Amino acid sequence: MNHGTMLRALLPLVLLAGGALAQDDLKDRVEKLETENRELLRRFDALAEHQETLELGELVPELGDGEKGLAPAASKVYRADGLSIGGYGEALYQNYAGNKTDTADFLRAVLYFGYRFDESWLFNSEIEFEHASTGEGGEASVEFAYLEHACGEDTSVRAGLLLVPMGFLNELHEPTTFLGATRPETESRILPTTWRELGAGVVGEAGPWSYRVTAVTGFDGEGFSQAGLRGGRQKGSRAKAEDFALVARADWVDTPGVLAGASVYHGDSGQETAGLGDTATTIVELHGEVRTGGLWARCLVAMASVDDVAELNAANGYGPTESVGEELSGGYVELGYDLMRHLDESSTSSLTPFLRYERIDTQAEVPSGFTAAAANDFDVVTVGLNWKPIDRIVLKLDYQDFEVAEDRVNLSIGCVF
Repeated sequence: MNHGTMLRALLPLVLLAGGALAQDDLKDRVEKLETENRELLRRFDALAEHQETLELGELVPELGDGEKGLAPAASKVYRADGLSIGGYGEALYQNYAGNKTDTADFLRAVLYFGYRFDESWLFNSEIEFEHASTGEGGEASVEFAYLEHACGEDTSVRAGLLLVPMGFLNELHEPTTFLGATRPETESRILPTTWRELGAGVVGEAGPWSYRVTAVTGFDGEGFSQAGLRGGRQKGSRAKAEDFALVARADWVDTPGVLAGASVYHGDSGQETAGLGDTATTIVELHGEVRTGGLWARCLVAMASVDDVAELNAANGYGPTESVGEELSGGYVELGYDLMRHLDESSTSSLTPFLRYERIDTQAEVPSGFTAAAANDFDVVTVGLNWKPIDRIVLKLDYQDFEVAEDRVNLSIGCVF
C-alpha cells in the first residue's frame, strides 16, 4: 500500500479523533463558562442586596435621641443625607366600669417624611391617619410641615406648620416617649395636644439652655368650651389670621437625664369675629423631668387665663353652667421605675410600673352670672405597667380612677421606627 492510500485510510480516523478532542474542549469551555456565570450571578445578587441595604439605611436612619425639641423618629431628618422616612402607630382598648360602651380604636398611624437638601436647609413633616379611617370619626391630617435653615451650629430658623412648644407631649407624643396608655388630661384640655399652628420661629441652644421662640396664628376663641381650650386650635386649616400669638420656651439641659423648664403663650383669640372682644389668652406652664438609672419622674403645672369670656359665652349661647373658664389650671406628677434592670441585668427590654396623679379645673374662675360645673373640677389617679420588649415597641396596661367619670382599664400597643 503506497503512502497516498495509507493517508486516505487514516484521514477519517484523524478527523474523528480531532472532532472528539474539539468536542471535549468545547464541553470543558461551556462548563467553565457556566461556573463563571453562576459566580457572577452570585456576586451580582450580593451586590444588589448590599446596595438595597445601603439605600434603605439612608432612607430609614436608625433611631437616636430626639433633636431640636422633637421626638426620636420625628427628628430623623437631622441625621439624614437626602430623603428620610420614619413613623409610629398606636392602638387602644378601653374597658369602662360603668354603662359606657367599651371601645377599641386604632388611634393613629403616622409617617414622617423629611428631606435634607444640604448642611443648611431641610424639610420635615408628619402625616397622620386617625381612627383607621378618613370617613366619619377619622381624618387624615398634617401634624407639622416646616422648612428649617441652620444659621449656625446652635441656631436654626423654622417656618411652616409648627408644633407649639409647650409641655411634654405636644412635641414628644410618640408612644414610646410617655408611660401611660392615654395622654394626661392637662396636656389635652389646657395644653391641647396635638397643637399645631402656622408660623415661624427660632430654635437653638445657649450654654446650658435650649430654647424655642415662635410666632403663630392665634386660637379661634369661638371653639373654646367649658371643657377647655382644645376646640380653639386652628391646625393650619384655612386658619383665621387676624390675631397672632407669641410662644417662648426655655429648658435647662446641662445635666444628662435632667430637664427643667417653662413656656409662655400669649395672644388674642377673637380673630375679629363679630360679638367677640379681643379674647386675650395666656398660658403658662412649668415642667420638670428626671430619667436616671431606672427612675422616670415627671411633673407639669399649667395655668391659663382668657379675657372677654362673658362676650364669648353670649356669642356661643352658653348656659349658666357652660361658661368658658376665665381661669383654667391643671397639673400632674408621674413616677415610674424600670424593674428589668434588677430582674435581668443583660436584658435590653424594660418593665416599668408607674403611678400618675393629676388634678385639673377648666372652670377655676368664671364670669359673674355663671356657675362652674362640678364635673370640670376633678382628679385622676392612674396606675399601670409599661413594657418595652425592645426600645421601638411598647405595650401599656393601666387603670384610671376618675373622680367624676367612669373608671376604666386601658390597654395599648405602639411602635416607632
